[in-house]
Amino acid sequence: MLLDPVSSADDDKSRSLARTGSNKDDNESTTMGKGGQSVKTLSSSGQATTTRTTTVDKTIVKQLASPPTSSNTNSTEEWKSPFTPDKIDPRVAGKSISEINAAFPTKSELRAVIPPHCFTRPLHWSFFYVGCDILQGVAIWYLTCHVIQLPVDPPGPIWTWQWWAWRAAWNIYGVVMGYAIGGLWCIGHECGHGAFSDYPVVNGTVGWICHSALLVPYFSWAFSHAKHHRRTNDMVHGETHIPPLYNEFGMEKQTDGTYKRLPEEVVDAQVAIFGEGGPTQGVLSHCFAGHASIHEDWGDEAFAGFMVWTRLYFGWQAYLAGIISGGKLGADQKPIAKDEFPDHFRPHSRLFPPKMYTKVLFSDFGILLTVAALVYASTVYSFRAVWFYYFGPYMTVHAFLVTVTWLQHTHESVPHFDLENWSWMKASLAGTIDRPLYGWMNWCSHNIVTTHIVHHVFHEIPHYHAVEATLAVRAYLEPKGLYNYDDTDALMALWKVCKTCHFMDADDDGVQYYRKLKDVPLLYTNTTEESSKEAETMAKKND
Repeated sequence: MLLDPVSSADDDKSRSLARTGSNKDDNESTTMGKGGQSVKTLSSSGQATTTRTTTVDKTIVKQLASPPTSSNTNSTEEWKSPFTPDKIDPRVAGKSISEINAAFPTKSELRAVIPPHCFTRPLHWSFFYVGCDILQGVAIWYLTCHVIQLPVDPPGPIWTWQWWAWRAAWNIYGVVMGYAIGGLWCIGHECGHGAFSDYPVVNGTVGWICHSALLVPYFSWAFSHAKHHRRTNDMVHGETHIPPLYNEFGMEKQTDGTYKRLPEEVVDAQVAIFGEGGPTQGVLSHCFAGHASIHEDWGDEAFAGFMVWTRLYFGWQAYLAGIISGGKLGADQKPIAKDEFPDHFRPHSRLFPPKMYTKVLFSDFGILLTVAALVYASTVYSFRAVWFYYFGPYMTVHAFLVTVTWLQHTHESVPHFDLENWSWMKASLAGTIDRPLYGWMNWCSHNIVTTHIVHHVFHEIPHYHAVEATLAVRAYLEPKGLYNYDDTDALMALWKVCKTCHFMDADDDGVQYYRKLKDVPLLYTNTTEESSKEAETMAKKND
């Protein structure tokens, strides 16, 4: 059916393949059970088995119900993931992959600690939050347009204080309205997972409307996002925020395992050669190829600012266009060539199987309707009015989206996996981070930042039950050292990611962690030092 959402539950075959090798989850069902009780499940042989009893310390639950009393921003000790190499990397731990996987709980065991009502999706509550998102957006618009009466046209020349005050006011509106309507994006995201209601047509309709209004191709993106859930932090089969490798960053690897920055002329020559593969080849290659040179020319701090600016302003659009951050394999499981755009708009994009043809077109149709409405509004009210009232909030929504999704799976101590080491539960827990977000911002984002681990394991849980489910799961996992929670302030965390998470070594060599350009010697500084040493040597010989 056209309006059925595309979620990870939509493709049982793909989900089954994605979980190959994922410890004990492969032969267990996901029978709902009550917290603290044993859960009977059926193995692949059809015989009843009993999982180990899963209990939750109620004291821990009470502690987790309150915001943390300390923060990494006020501490000299920075957060590190508990999933250290000695726990999950066979080469360091001295254990087999199966032994490492055995330390992780099964999906049934985690489900058993979550209250059963958390899996219910009543329509009245789901639509209540849709109404809240719309009402707060209307309230902000009314306050801006009719109470404050913020003018669309500038009150004076650019060199006057009135102009700067007017521009600042519109910037504030864009940020506030962006957060207010960002909840609709989160609602659409839940619809794609089937977490909005028990009715696929309702999920598809609501999600398509919410995302189309924000220029998001609903069914197309829901499909690629489901792949991200199936293959979280998989270096090859994953999707979204796939780490670039050193050779994509303008570097080469030395025989001693260290990295060397390549001269700009060498990088430019490589890009020119790549460009022969097609018109998009140079664009794709340039995205990261010059980063090592930019880092060397600008310095560590300025490069981090460059990372923030480019990702937040252009990252979402570039991802949808298939330029950066996408997966390495197409729907046919064959590598995507460097001259191909695995975009979200063409039905024949390598991102989609043939069955997605109609849904991709319908996603495009939703975007075209919104574009047509914006064009019409610009003819009635002026382009400037549409720019301020719509595109300011639009940029905020997508900057927030990039920030959230980036931080949910990125930290220098959070692992990524090759095909042999990857397993679904291990990657979902070790590769996902819960972070704090308080007050109105957390309300607007529907807990998408604070409950992401539970969301990755149980995407069908609606946001209004996710907090309770997270408290239960965290109380079970954290004492075992199996829970990622970084209480670093979001802006500080983003800055640290931009300074420390730049590239990885390989996509087929075990467990991988991000590396930073700061640890790579500067090319021209080294060249100068080597030249000085050579000059000294020559001088001694001449003497």
